Amino acid sequence: MLGQLQRIGKALMLPVAVLPAAALLLRFGQPDLLNIPFIAQAGNAIFANLAVIFAIGVAIGLAKGNHGAAGLAGFIGYEVLTQGAQAINKDINMGVLGGIIAGILAGWLYNRFHQTRLPDWLGFFGGRRFVPIVTAGAAVVLAAVFGYVWPYVQDGLDAFGHTLTTMGAFGAAIYGFLNRLLIPFGLHHVLNAYIWFVYGTFHGKTGDLNRFFAGDPTAGGYMAGFYPIFMFGLPAACLAMILAAKKERRAAVAGVLLSAAFASFLTGITEPIEFSFMFLAPALYALHAVLTGVSMGVAYALGIKHGFGFSAGAIDYFLNMHLSTHGWWLLPLGLVFGVVYFVLFYVCIRAFDIKTPGREEEGEEKAGGFTLFDENQLRPAAATAGAVAAAGGAAGAARAGDASLGEKAERYLAALGGPENIRDIEGCVTRLRLTVVRADRLDETGLRRLGATGVMKLDDEHVQVVVGTIADMLAEEIQKRLR
Repeated sequence: MLGQLQRIGKALMLPVAVLPAAALLLRFGQPDLLNIPFIAQAGNAIFANLAVIFAIGVAIGLAKGNHGAAGLAGFIGYEVLTQGAQAINKDINMGVLGGIIAGILAGWLYNRFHQTRLPDWLGFFGGRRFVPIVTAGAAVVLAAVFGYVWPYVQDGLDAFGHTLTTMGAFGAAIYGFLNRLLIPFGLHHVLNAYIWFVYGTFHGKTGDLNRFFAGDPTAGGYMAGFYPIFMFGLPAACLAMILAAKKERRAAVAGVLLSAAFASFLTGITEPIEFSFMFLAPALYALHAVLTGVSMGVAYALGIKHGFGFSAGAIDYFLNMHLSTHGWWLLPLGLVFGVVYFVLFYVCIRAFDIKTPGREEEGEEKAGGFTLFDENQLRPAAATAGAVAAAGGAAGAARAGDASLGEKAERYLAALGGPENIRDIEGCVTRLRLTVVRADRLDETGLRRLGATGVMKLDDEHVQVVVGTIADMLAEEIQKRLR
């Protein structure tokens, strides 16, 4: 189940990836900026069709080889499902969740039937062409079921949203806490999908994110609290880890952690920082999750409403400020959380002698499931392996050597246990998500030397390797070699 859920979480990232572009277009076209209506409408067109985009994107994300035929099947499945259900009960509104369900259905059916052979007289409809057909048939059955069942589901989701609303700041705090706890498993996108795209309604728009960009003054309460953590808290944690490092290693560690801190502040990409301590010091990561929940609760209690199209970084913060309520209050709040993070991290690291980057014994420097090497150790290793890599940073990419992406893929493939050990591999933002024959065949030291900043074994078959934002391109290169 965990393996399937992480695949769904990964698949959700494909449609989510279009949101930054939509947010930019929608924002820049507003009267207070460029005042170009057609640009604003271009961005709004994406938000207005999110359900369809999710149906297509999730289907492609789940399909083997990310084949476009699954996307077509996802679109057909969504239309059949929603139109059929509404024919039974006109008050049904499945929203983005309907698109996600249709996408999951289409992706699963593609993987099962894309190589189906039919009798010769029906041969034209075999293979990938059979997938949209079988998806439409399955969607008809689901439409008949959901036409009668979904009103109860819809009422339940509304009740859940109402419960969160009645819980006020405490509800926002619970969401923030769970959001960070699910990061190690890559399942936070599943939780986000409901909060951002389903929770609440405003002029036909559903979800905290959609309603925020549609101008709902009550939206943004479940996103605002991330800004103090992503822009100030985690960068301050990086500063604490740098100052807590041994003096002779502080410069090398600073180069790694400062780049990760800058990525978090500017773009809201936090995984390179979080993976630097989540496995080494689980209690420290739990503290981070609690502080995130506190930030979400405090921001909500203060009536701060702010949203983002990608993540809670400085770009989204300033770009969407016009739509916020008390958005400027997030800056002093962020400074407070920055001080709290720095003090707590520095004191805990020193008091409990936590081996964060730069504090290990001579030789390998292990931190949170990944290894750092100092400059003198790294060069000989690179001469042998043909690549020099620096762990961490937003990119997690090689920082020296002339190895091409194809050469990196060859070396990663070998370190992952070879082609015979890989059943499936996909890229997701900063991670390679793998289904393997045996997880113990991975050469973790080799992966770290290649630049991987984290290796997480969910079980004997499901593994995640954090490689930075080259994850999608690297996965594609590896897939080519597997094919």
